[in-house]
Amino acid sequence: MSTTPNDPRDPQFGDQHRPMPNPAQPFGVQPGDDQPGAGQAPQHGYGRQGGKYGTSEYNPNQYTGMVERPGLLDRLLKLTLLSAALYVVFTIVSLIANSTTDLAAIYRDQGLSSEQAEMVASSAGGVVGSVIGLVIALLLYFLVYRGLAKGKNWARILGTVFAALSILSYLFGMLGALMYGGLGIVLIVIAIIAVIVDILWIVTAFKAPNSAYFAQNNRR
Repeated sequence: MSTTPNDPRDPQFGDQHRPMPNPAQPFGVQPGDDQPGAGQAPQHGYGRQGGKYGTSEYNPNQYTGMVERPGLLDRLLKLTLLSAALYVVFTIVSLIANSTTDLAAIYRDQGLSSEQAEMVASSAGGVVGSVIGLVIALLLYFLVYRGLAKGKNWARILGTVFAALSILSYLFGMLGALMYGGLGIVLIVIAIIAVIVDILWIVTAFKAPNSAYFAQNNRR
């Protein structure tokens, strides 16, 4: 039996009712996946947002956990310099007060013998000893300052011990400052200011930002 030219069963045209096979897909791409449009490069691998294997891309600006130099450290350094300056002023005024006051007479009035009064007066008003003590103190201040500027925790500990001893020294010095008359009042005022500065130094040294910064540098 012959077929008409337009018969869909004509072998020349094939079977038009047979479903056409899907075109070959790239490996790993399933039918129905969105395909890149014209002029659009396929997005796979590192071309997609995020890194390979589902990890996020490296961000050099992301938080690294490092503590930056806190502004409180600059305040701590200024308090260190202020404490050193007050110590120098207090020492100079003390030397002037000792040189202008008859300490031996004061100690005799307090019941000491002449020999004992002279001995105590010479030891209390010794210029050489005061100058040596001042030089040692300034060297310690310099050591602490340099260590603090570099974020060294040992400098904070040494500075704390030094500040505590200074507070006790100022408080003890105020007890007998009035025997110097007007200069004694000046010494008391300087001592009170120095004690306040040293207390502020200790508080500032152990505030949270400074503590975190020193602890971080201590682990390096």
